[in-house]
Amino acid sequence: MNLEDLRLIQANERRSEGLQELERDFYGQVRAYISALEEERHKVESSQAMRIDDELRSARRVIEGIFERRMGKIVKMASSRASGLQISPKGATPEELEVFEQLTDLIEGSRATILDPIVMPKLAKSESSLTLQPPSDVNIRKEFRIVRVLEDIPMFVGADGRNYQLSKEDLVVLPKANAKVLCDRHLAMSVKIGSKEHEDA
Repeated sequence: MNLEDLRLIQANERRSEGLQELERDFYGQVRAYISALEEERHKVESSQAMRIDDELRSARRVIEGIFERRMGKIVKMASSRASGLQISPKGATPEELEVFEQLTDLIEGSRATILDPIVMPKLAKSESSLTLQPPSDVNIRKEFRIVRVLEDIPMFVGADGRNYQLSKEDLVVLPKANAKVLCDRHLAMSVKIGSKEHEDA
């Protein structure tokens, strides 16, 4: 790793729409290169030290440019993933991949707490009740109900530990506790097998 390598990487990053493929230990190589320059700086005479100082300043400026360019791309990818697009940060280093995952989680959480109550106020209001656990004496393996879904319902965790994402007019088997919550909020209607009539959960 040297200054010319970094400049070439920066130029390629500017031209590339996605993340260019880098060595997995790219940032480690850069740290080692900078450390070697700093160590050399303390061993040479003043005339040579000036040259090394110039190279250090240039190297730090270039790596900062590379980092900022790549982070900008990762932020866009994370935002797209959080919006539901199946996007993966191909070419990301392990450190960058971790940033991508954290950003995706953060944006998804922000959408749930900030955006959803605005665009889906009724569903957002009822969502907290959808994860209610059943009383301790309820055997969730036996006590289920069939319900007809009356409105689209965002994903929630059922009393049986499974994730449910329901759409209007779905006919689905749910734990009794969750079925009751939905029926009480008029988001679903319990269906009695063997009868044409509906009943409360």
